[in-house]
Amino acid sequence: MRTSITNYLLFIFFIGLLASCQSAQPTFSKRGETYKSAREIAEEKRQARKQARMAARNGGKGKKVASKDRTSRTKVPNARRLDENVATVIHTARSYTGTPYRWGGTTRVGMDCSGLLCTSFQSINVTLPRTSEEQSRYGKPVKVKELKEGDLVFFGANKYSREITHVGMVTEVINDNEIKFIHASTSLGVIENNLISDYWQKIFIKAVRPFEE
Repeated sequence: MRTSITNYLLFIFFIGLLASCQSAQPTFSKRGETYKSAREIAEEKRQARKQARMAARNGGKGKKVASKDRTSRTKVPNARRLDENVATVIHTARSYTGTPYRWGGTTRVGMDCSGLLCTSFQSINVTLPRTSEEQSRYGKPVKVKELKEGDLVFFGANKYSREITHVGMVTEVINDNEIKFIHASTSLGVIENNLISDYWQKIFIKAVRPFEE
């Protein structure tokens, strides 16, 4: 008798459990919505984030940073956008590698040091001042040990001069003893050199960061 009752109760429990499993619905969707799997929801969120990034990117195109104050800096919406701008400017500058030096030049026929930077920054719709001395006031001063890609570096005519006559842009920070910068050399044209070398350290005057963090 007990065995029959026990078997009957187990049968009722099994039927109830089976019914609950069959009627239970996934909770990935809200009530009234079409059922969506976790994979579908994740994909929708990924697409939404992608569209938001594209909208933000398109919204910033074609805008120029205009400022009457030469010490103003390039404003960028976030760190990712900053990296894109720096990479674009460096890529543009490097595309002129080998271009001969020409005083006042801003083309592939010939380029001077400040002209190289003006042309490179135009690739992100930013207009820099034309001379190296004016460019030295375009941004926040930074120390050599704090240099990053995209920073501008300035030099004098000799180790005794404090008058800025030359400018370049940091393209790669490798270590404390090797920081590459690109510039228009009067003898070799557009070229990259090591800022930490004895020659450049003797005539180095200052560095500024044109990109606002």
